[in-house]
Parts: sequence; C-alpha cells; structure tokens
Amino acid sequence: MAFLHRFQTYQFWTLFFFVEFFENLVKQIRRDPSAQTEKDHSTDWGSPEFLPAMSSLTQKHRVNSDYQNDEIQVVDVEDLGKEMRPANSVDTASEVVPHYSYELPIQEEERFEKLFRQLDVNGDGRIDILELSQSLHKHGVPDNLKESYATKFIQQSDLNQSGDVSLAEFIYYVREHEKKLQLLFTNLDTDKDGRIKVNELITAFRELGVAISRQEAAQLLKRIDKDGSLDIGFNEWRDFLLFHPTADLSEIINYWRHSTYLDVGECVAVPDDFTMQEMLSGMWWRHLMAGGMAGAVSRTATAPLDRLKVFLQVHGLNKFGSLAACARHMLHEGGVRSLWRGNGINVMKIAPESAIKFMAYEKLKQYIKSGSPTRDLGIMAEALQKKMQQEVEKFKAIQKEYQTVISSRQQLDSQLTENNGVKEELTLLESGANVFKLIGPVLVKQDLEEARQNVNKRIDYIVAETKRLEKTIEDLDKKQDTQREALGKLQQQLQQAQVKAAMKA
Repeated sequence: MAFLHRFQTYQFWTLFFFVEFFENLVKQIRRDPSAQTEKDHSTDWGSPEFLPAMSSLTQKHRVNSDYQNDEIQVVDVEDLGKEMRPANSVDTASEVVPHYSYELPIQEEERFEKLFRQLDVNGDGRIDILELSQSLHKHGVPDNLKESYATKFIQQSDLNQSGDVSLAEFIYYVREHEKKLQLLFTNLDTDKDGRIKVNELITAFRELGVAISRQEAAQLLKRIDKDGSLDIGFNEWRDFLLFHPTADLSEIINYWRHSTYLDVGECVAVPDDFTMQEMLSGMWWRHLMAGGMAGAVSRTATAPLDRLKVFLQVHGLNKFGSLAACARHMLHEGGVRSLWRGNGINVMKIAPESAIKFMAYEKLKQYIKSGSPTRDLGIMAEALQKKMQQEVEKFKAIQKEYQTVISSRQQLDSQLTENNGVKEELTLLESGANVFKLIGPVLVKQDLEEARQNVNKRIDYIVAETKRLEKTIEDLDKKQDTQREALGKLQQQLQQAQVKAAMKA
C-alpha cells in the first residue's frame, strides 16, 4: 500500500507539472506569436527562450520521489533546466534572467520588439555586429563610432557568448541599461520635476570640472530635445543614449558634446564645436595632428594601389591584360620604390589641407552668425554652411575629375573609333582644357557633364545594339539547333522505313 501511495503521488505531481508547463507555454505563444517557429520542436533547455516558459514554475512544483524513504524531495525548476540541458550547452540559467519575468507592460514589449526588428536587418531573429553597425547610423550614432559601439554592445549583451544577440538577451540588456540611464537622469534632475533644464546641465558640467556657457548648454539640449521645449525628459534622454556602451556620466557628457561630426572627405572629420577651455588646452591641434598622422599612414599604405589606379586610367587594362601584369610592368620600370613615387608630396599636403578645412569651417560659421556670439545656427544655416564647405571640396575635385576624364579618352577612342558622334564628344572633352582657362571651373564642369552625358548615351546605344545583335544570334542558333533536331528525326524515320522495307522484301 505504501508503494502504491507513493506511485499515485508521483503521478499527481508529474501531471500537475506538465499542465502548468503547457499553460505557461501557451500564454507565451499568445503573447509573442513570432515564437511559433521551428525552434519550438528542438528546444534548447538552457536557452533564454526556454526559460520564460519555466519562470512561473520556480515555486518548486516538480517532485522527485525517493523510494528509499517515504519523504518527497522537491527540486527547483531552474535546477531541472540545468539537468535537462544538453552537455555542450552554455549554462545561462544563472546568467540570463528571463525577460518575461519583468512582467513588462504590453507597450514596453512592443517598443522592445519594434526596436529589435529595426536592428535585425536580415530578419533571422538574431543581431550581430554587422547588422548593428548598419543600423546605428539611423539612431543618431556618428559614423566614426558605429563599429566600436556595435562591438561593445554585442559584448555586453551577448550573455551566452554566441556572437550574436537574441530577443531575450536584447530585452534583458536594454532593461538593465535603461535602469542605469534612469539613475543618471535622476541625478541630473536636481529639482525632481522629470525634466533636465539648462541650469541643471550647467551644474552637472561644473561638477565634472568643465565650464560651459548658457548658450553651449542650450545647444546641447537641442541635440536631444525633440519637442522643442528647451528641456529634455527621460524618454528623449533614453533614446539618445540607448546604444552608448557605458553609464559613466563623464563619458556620456563627452559623447553628448561631440556626437555630431561633419564629414569633409578623405580622412579628416571636423568636430561640431570646441569650447574655449578645449581650445586653450590644445585639443584642436592634437585633433589636427592625429588626423594628419592617420592620413599619412593610410596614404602610405595604399600608395601602390593609388599609383596602379592612375596607371590603369592612363594606359587602360587592355594594354597589359590583367592587374598582375600591370604591377609587374611597374616593378620592372622602376623597382619596388617606384610604387611609392610621389607619396612624399601627397603626405606633406595633409596637414595644410586639414588646416584649410578647419579654417574654412570656422570662418563660414562665424560669417553665417553675422558676428553675433549669442546667435545660434538654425537648421537651414547649418545646412547652408555644410553645403558651402562641400562645394569648396567639390571645386578642388573638379581638376582631378577633369584629368580622369581626359585619361580615359584613349580607351574610349580605341573602342569606339567607328562612331563619328562619339569622336565629336571626345573632341569636346579635349577642348575643355582651353575652356577651363578662359571661363572658369563652373562652366567647365557643366560642359564636361554635358559631354559625358552624350558619351554615355552613345555608349548605352552601342551596348543596347550589341545586346540586340547577341540576342538575334542566340535566336538564330536556337532555330538552327531546332532544325538540326528535326533533320535528325527525319533521318531516323527514313532509316527505320528502309529497314522495314528490307524486312518485308
């Protein structure tokens, strides 16, 4: 009777456990329909996706009967997950808290899921470094910080060290990170009204040993302020710093102040602004020197490829047949040192060029402000300023572009010598040198663009005609093959008829 009683007790608790398990599983599926995937048929007992279904069973429901005595041993479900986990799985039960155990509101779950889908570019339910790097620019992270932020974000949120982040890991990390941001926001909000204002921001900077003016503080608030209220709430603060990998206030403020950069081409990025203290400390020339040294290293490393590019633009690939043959010709011509011919001048011009970019940027900004230090640059003024800076860079690129077009003339002439219209366009391109000296780069650019468009139209026409002829030839070949097959069938029928006639005879 004792054995029968223990057996019935075991059956009862086993049935109770499975009923509870499937009820929670159904609730989870109803809450997240995307969970109904093929992974449900091969569950990883140690994965964060399985733990939410087990979270409500941690009240010690599972019973393991001990037949050596009459006591019933109660086992924790999380220990059960460790026991049922495969041998090669990662022990995440002690590291990953199920994201559903937070009992999040539906709006919060929808916000996390929407954000996760935006970052999950390929839609495979996982976020890796490449996908995150591609998506961070849309969330306001500067291009020069995307890769480092993506790497740190994956390292901190990838709890099972799989190289990517699942939805459960993402929600767990973001929730913990938002708690830290909430604490920082509360510390900055000295009057506890739920908004950070200019005076509170100035006080926070002063405590960190950085003196900023009221104008600079207002400019910083405008970068985060979405509703134009000249103060920021926690949602704006959270969205701006969600992907910042640290919760240290000094690093966040430094990122806040220098989070916008103007890309002026090649290897130098002009920062949005420097404070007077940073100018006096020499940060501007250190930034200039760092950019110059980085540009010198990069240009020296890629100098052989740059010279190979110019060599092919002048002579064309048809003369050598391959890139390797062209490289061998260059080595035979002047040796290994010839690959870096002209690199010294190219490196020497980096520092003056960068200085001109900085000077042009600052002078244009001061000119647009019309000499008023208290006047803030509006959206249109900033756009106009950056556009003018870009036009200065484009003006410098016109001559290089002109030389590139002229160098490609020989290759176009050899391919399209029978086309008189193309020859006229190429002659117009050659005459651009005299036009450049007479009427200036703007008209030259217009003439070159028109000539290039005409050349491209001619080339497109020739390519289209070539494709049409190739298609016609293919159709003729198909018809010829069909006729050959029909002729072969007729020959077979004739042979069969001859054989039958011979047999009858």
